[in-house]
Amino acid sequence: MSVTGNPLDVEAFARLMQPLGPFEKTPHIALAVSGGSDSMALLLLLAHWCRAQGGRLSALTVDHGLRAESREEAVQVGHWASAVGAAHRILDWSGPKPRTGIQAAARRARYDLLTAWCRTAGVLHLVLAHQQDDQRETVAMRAARGDGPEGNGQGMAGMSAVVDRDGVRLLRPLLGVPRATLAAFLAARGQPWLDDPSNELTQFERIRWRRGLLGALPEPAAIRRAGELRRAAEMAVADLLSRSVRIDPAGFALVDPAFWHAAPAPVAQAALAQMLIMLGGGDYPPNRAALGRTLDRALSDGQFGTLGGCLIGRWRRQVLICREPAAMGEKLRILEPGSYSWDRRFAVTVSGPKPVGTLEVDGLGENGLAEMTGIPDSRLKLQDIPSMARTALPALRDAAGRLVLCPATGYDPIGLGRVVTFRLAPHKSATSGGFTVA
Repeated sequence: MSVTGNPLDVEAFARLMQPLGPFEKTPHIALAVSGGSDSMALLLLLAHWCRAQGGRLSALTVDHGLRAESREEAVQVGHWASAVGAAHRILDWSGPKPRTGIQAAARRARYDLLTAWCRTAGVLHLVLAHQQDDQRETVAMRAARGDGPEGNGQGMAGMSAVVDRDGVRLLRPLLGVPRATLAAFLAARGQPWLDDPSNELTQFERIRWRRGLLGALPEPAAIRRAGELRRAAEMAVADLLSRSVRIDPAGFALVDPAFWHAAPAPVAQAALAQMLIMLGGGDYPPNRAALGRTLDRALSDGQFGTLGGCLIGRWRRQVLICREPAAMGEKLRILEPGSYSWDRRFAVTVSGPKPVGTLEVDGLGENGLAEMTGIPDSRLKLQDIPSMARTALPALRDAAGRLVLCPATGYDPIGLGRVVTFRLAPHKSATSGGFTVA
């Protein structure tokens, strides 16, 4: 829904929020607010919306520490947030900063900090202030990199109004609202905002597009049409996945190849890409050529290959997609009870009021398989786990390096399974609600 050319008020904003649900009965919403005009307008609108829902709002400001005045600005945002009844938190990007690619690095750090806070606080919805001009700039930059009609075209749809990221729903209700409309909303209410000087630096590509130095921006109507096409394509992929894939809690997937044979090639390739992102822990799909070659091999001769951090091949007349052991993340060391994430695939929960001693989570490996020799129950369960998937099973070792738990096989010689649990919780799901057009 767009409000282009129309004034923005709380009623219009409520209509923008409606398709981004469902929401809890009394929702706790988090908002990323920098203090700029876009996020300040969203702060005022969202504060009113939360009150109307009987919910509450937490405003989160990331202090990147890149400018001397950033802390003072973050504190000022806190005063404005408090004035509209929102709790405020400042999240610090600490540690060394890169010399190059600073905007991209800051963006990654910002999302990591924001989503981590939401998970800790039990907040499902994080609202972002991207608006229509941001959308047009994003599409222009993607088109300049070749993601236009001659590529897969998905980038021409811009940003989705709803995205699942690391267990948090990112919501962008303002994608149909121009920047000027938001500034006018604030001016009418006498609400000041902060201007980030980096928004004037033409060394950044986005700013060059914003100032018209690289050409004209795409029209909102064209972006919307691309979004509708992308939504239809993503729903076709979700339908194929739901009918053809079984995801095992041990962290691998089995695919009925008949469904993928019958599906249009672009749909089957997109389905494979989403499974690779889910099970391989990546953020972006492999290129189309690699997807096509891998899919053809898996559906024909079934020889195992690697792509996107996964192994793909045939097992018992099905296509197996599992984690590539050599691509797994670093070992996870656990020193006390708490919640952890390993390999962007598994949530690990250690319960108990006291320190548990040093434990280490890693893939089972060939050594772990050998240690389970002679344990009948564990070896029996292994028969139902494809051999290619076994060495990447999550396993727990003690301070001496001994295998003490492998939940997928039932191996638990000292009863640690009572206090340590593993749950398949990939950073991105195989399917979502589909692209949401603003």
